[in-house]
Amino acid sequence: MAVEISQVLPSVLLYLGIILIAAKLGGVLAAKIRQPGVLGELVAGIMIGPSVAGWLSQRLFGTALFINLSSEAGVFMDVLAQIGIILLLFLAGLSIDVEEFKKSGKPAAIVAVTGVITAFLLGFGVASLLNWAPLEAAFVGAILAATSVGITVRTLMDVHSLHTRVGMTILGAAVIDDVIAIVILGVLGGLAFGGLTSLGLAENIALIALFFIVVLFIGFKTMPRLLTFVGRLRVEEVTLSIALAVVFLIGALAERIRIAALTGAFVAGLVMSRSPVAESLRAKVSTVGYGLFIPIFFVVMGARTDLGALTGACSLAVALAIIAMFDKVAGCGIGALASGFGVKDSLRVGVGMMPRAEIALVIAAMGASTGVIGAELLSMAVMVVLVTSLITPALVKLAFKGAPPEKK
Repeated sequence: MAVEISQVLPSVLLYLGIILIAAKLGGVLAAKIRQPGVLGELVAGIMIGPSVAGWLSQRLFGTALFINLSSEAGVFMDVLAQIGIILLLFLAGLSIDVEEFKKSGKPAAIVAVTGVITAFLLGFGVASLLNWAPLEAAFVGAILAATSVGITVRTLMDVHSLHTRVGMTILGAAVIDDVIAIVILGVLGGLAFGGLTSLGLAENIALIALFFIVVLFIGFKTMPRLLTFVGRLRVEEVTLSIALAVVFLIGALAERIRIAALTGAFVAGLVMSRSPVAESLRAKVSTVGYGLFIPIFFVVMGARTDLGALTGACSLAVALAIIAMFDKVAGCGIGALASGFGVKDSLRVGVGMMPRAEIALVIAAMGASTGVIGAELLSMAVMVVLVTSLITPALVKLAFKGAPPEKK
């Protein structure tokens, strides 16, 4: 094992150095054109991935030189990237005023439901018009249904709008959206494998509900006391270590019951937000996260994109990309209007719910692995993720221009 580690370590360090430099260069260039840093990091990832660096080096040197996420070093970078998004959502939860977040509960639920229904029906309808079978069309609709909160949270932080009524509604809706997506995933999985039962679906929903009830109830009761207690121990950075350990354990539990680890991380941050050491903890996690892990996630997300893989996708790919740019804006915007938001704030909510990422790719991969749909759906999912991930930061910044700033 020691020999294997010594062989891969140089590649890991090389990848890590290149990714961090690319992330900061991308951030600097994004700042130059007055765009959020996350957009620069995503573009930087595309530049050092197969689509640009790989294609260019192949033509210049006869060999493809790029950040290969399928290699051993690339797999390690992917792990670091997942830690990055977990830390980002932990920071988001840690920064929340719980009472303020509670106020967004009903609007968030309405926004999540209307957004999921609109996106699913549009995707299902377009696929059906192009003669896809009902189950295939359902997979297409599911890809569009789930919002990825990571990019929006990072962008809202960049424009100082996370801790506003609109920001809280987006964050709450994204968490509810994730739960709905897990239920959809369970239903489609059961249909694809021919093993769906009403009892199995009920058990899955019950597990998710139990997770939130137990973690929130126990967390709010114990975490402030635990962090205060360990803070008295004479061990260097013991509070930070224990807090991160709790985040990773809750994230692991969330993954085990098929809730995204990043949702677990957000809940962990929420239960620690009332702790007396929350402010100090937030500063330390921010240093660790933004200095290393969080930029890796967005660069890796860009590097994972192979634009050449999209050439074989059918006309549905283009249709899905177009739909993905306005289905959440329309669906979530209608939900926001119904919840009492004004037109401008409803538009902001809709734009904030636009990006897709992990869940979309998981649903597409499951559909392809079961043989329900062809591998082309994976390419379509990549296009949807790419388009929404790249366009959301710029649109969020534009939509929130002139919005009331968050309270300090």
